[in-house]
Amino acid sequence: MSADRIIFNSGSHTMKNVLRDRAGFSLPEFLAYASISRALRPYRRVPHFAIGLVLENWERKTSYVQAAVMFIDKRSDHRFQDHVKIFDETRSDHHIEAVMDMLQHKQTIIFFRSEEAIPEDLRFALDIVVKIEPPDIRQVRGVVRWGYKTTVTDDQAEALINCDWRRLKLAMTWGRPMPRVLAIVEKMVRADAPSVTSAPSKTGEILADIRLEDMEGYGDAKVWGLDLARDLDDWRSGKITWDDVDKGVLLSGPPGTGKTIFAKALAATCNAGLVVTSYAKWQARGYLNDFLKAMQRSFQEAKKNAPCILFIDEIDAFGSRDSGSTQNESYDTKTINGLLEQLDGLEGREGVIVVAATNNPHKIDAAILRSGRLDQQVKIPLPDLKARTAIFRMHMRGALDEGRCKSFAELSEGVSGADIQKIVRNAHRRARRLRRPVELADVLLHLPIPAQIPPETLRINAVHEIGHAVVGVVLGMELVSVEISSRILLTTQNQPVGKATFGRRPWARRTKAHYLDAIAMGLGGMAAEQLLLGCHDDGVAGGLGSDLYDATRTAILLDRSFGMGDGLASLGDISEAPMIDVSRMDRSVLARVDKVLNEQLLRATEILERHRPACERLVDALVAGLELSGQEVLDALDADGRVEPRAVRSG
Repeated sequence: MSADRIIFNSGSHTMKNVLRDRAGFSLPEFLAYASISRALRPYRRVPHFAIGLVLENWERKTSYVQAAVMFIDKRSDHRFQDHVKIFDETRSDHHIEAVMDMLQHKQTIIFFRSEEAIPEDLRFALDIVVKIEPPDIRQVRGVVRWGYKTTVTDDQAEALINCDWRRLKLAMTWGRPMPRVLAIVEKMVRADAPSVTSAPSKTGEILADIRLEDMEGYGDAKVWGLDLARDLDDWRSGKITWDDVDKGVLLSGPPGTGKTIFAKALAATCNAGLVVTSYAKWQARGYLNDFLKAMQRSFQEAKKNAPCILFIDEIDAFGSRDSGSTQNESYDTKTINGLLEQLDGLEGREGVIVVAATNNPHKIDAAILRSGRLDQQVKIPLPDLKARTAIFRMHMRGALDEGRCKSFAELSEGVSGADIQKIVRNAHRRARRLRRPVELADVLLHLPIPAQIPPETLRINAVHEIGHAVVGVVLGMELVSVEISSRILLTTQNQPVGKATFGRRPWARRTKAHYLDAIAMGLGGMAAEQLLLGCHDDGVAGGLGSDLYDATRTAILLDRSFGMGDGLASLGDISEAPMIDVSRMDRSVLARVDKVLNEQLLRATEILERHRPACERLVDALVAGLELSGQEVLDALDADGRVEPRAVRSG
């Protein structure tokens, strides 16, 4: 996405919304829910379905059943538990007639121990069969951090994935602190470890030799890296001083886009050393003094190996000192100050280039991004067709020809580099089990399953996106395009089903009217659903990135930061984490924010009501073609008789 464009994604659904008060849930159930939610994300808005889930870790079925019940019944209504069933082909009472009776329910999930265990007749009744993958390290770390306010290392996360979940549930009895649970899990894993070690993976060998100039799909990040390599050569030869070299860069992008691999390739191209670290590694022992010492050691190691790339993963974990949160505020402030001290380097850090990575650049303290620190910001997108072909070819190690590599790439749109690596690994494993060379069929077997979005859901998504588009255009915003997706890849995360893209006007004054327009446009999807469908669903609400969340945050900023509410006092930047805390701190804030949101929702509804015939035609056109240009939306509104865009804002 270019820097001058804003993409407005519809829909958000987080574990936080449905599990906060779920009795009987502990870490195994949270992890199971994360896996199920990832696998069944395309079905979140589908009102009727019958899905078969293949669970290879059959001993964990109890946790997965509890999680599946919660996925279906987000209101904790236990009358619906019969919608989830374990099919055990060895039990006489689990005959197919009983299962068929259950399929009469509105939504049904059936667990099978393997694909072979699914009766052939029953397959015709299922909409789809999905293999449940275990949670990955990133998911585990996120769940533990959200649910238990604890940061775990990659090794600890892997231990939680591989341990006996029945024992893990017992270890968490009586609210035992998470650090103690982790210590018990480490003992369990050591006790269960096999006496022989696994053969080393060749993946590291493949990536160890890769250079930046050989990589595809990195866009501006690759351009920046190659420029840095030339600058370092000039610095070594004395043509330029260290002041002429970029000191750091922030890499941002979706998970799995290869930010760590980029750092390794950059170091190889620059003929420089590489130190890889993260907030979690520095914070492993938990104490502030240990954290700061670990951070200092990483910078010292990089200086010792200069020229050197110091790679800091998940730098957004530091948070921001402007968040306004009182929880751990002193600790967070001191860690950020410690990082700034190392980035500035009173003794200098000549020869050290800091490369930091994040999936959430908006959460980073502004001081970290100032000149001389991480003053370059580059986005790494999901790989395009050419990049997917190159990544696949690299991991296949010449096992398939160029034509077959491209065939794979054409079928893997929306898949990240990390996903491709996993697909290839699974394909090689299958070929080894069959004692033959790997074939394209092995790869295709492990591709994410494309699921066609049902027509009724496609229309709902079109209504939602046209709501954003029409309200934005009528309010004078520059609409670039509006589009919806007709299919989605199962097991692939964070896939938007629609978006309205607006151009950014860099010199526009951001007045109160500007922000009220933004809120009205942001609520346009909700307004359209209410107007054209009778009500809105939970896709407009939820956590970070959802329509209602963003609109609420903007309304709070108006009131508490920008001096555009009832008072002039500013509390500074209101970041994501403390948004609800701010509302609890002063009940009058919530009342004022609610007033603004209701006024702008009404405003958006009135705009759509005035242009209802055009909206309905645009919805039909979007469903038919999946994409409309901004001009096409503008023409439809002109034909309908556009009114003066600047309606009364109130607020």
